Amino acid sequence: MLRDLINLEKIRRALLYLAYIFVAQFFQDTFFSAIPLFGVKMFFMPAVVVAIGAFEGGVWGAALGLVTGYLTDISYGNVALFTVLFPLLGFFSGVFTRWFVNASLFAYLIMCLVAFAVTAAAQMLELLLTGNALLPMLRTAIIQTLWSMPMAAALYFPCRAIGRKKI
Repeated sequence: MLRDLINLEKIRRALLYLAYIFVAQFFQDTFFSAIPLFGVKMFFMPAVVVAIGAFEGGVWGAALGLVTGYLTDISYGNVALFTVLFPLLGFFSGVFTRWFVNASLFAYLIMCLVAFAVTAAAQMLELLLTGNALLPMLRTAIIQTLWSMPMAAALYFPCRAIGRKKI
């Protein structure tokens, strides 16, 4: 009776997405953090959340965005910036994919570009309030956004494979 209430397909899919998140976080923290461009490192974890939201919808995007945000906050030593921001990015990418755009690579990359810009703006907000200069931060945000786009494109295909997989 209890076994009939458990959806094993959703549990397996959630475990695959958790593995996807952990692998992306591992590469974010180890390999790609050692490859700066003009002193700016890649930050592609918002693309993970956008991909999950695009293929699974807003609820899954928000739930797994919460996990991704929590792990990213731990990794970067933030209090709750990404824990609050990533569920919103996952939810709205799921909503946009459901009602406005399809889950094609081009639409996904546009959503990633917007997510990177929103994430950079959220990161800059705290520094702007402490009186730091705006132009160097804008330069860093633009380089980080453009430098993260190739990895965002690479993250699309594993997430699409998980989303299409019939378990």
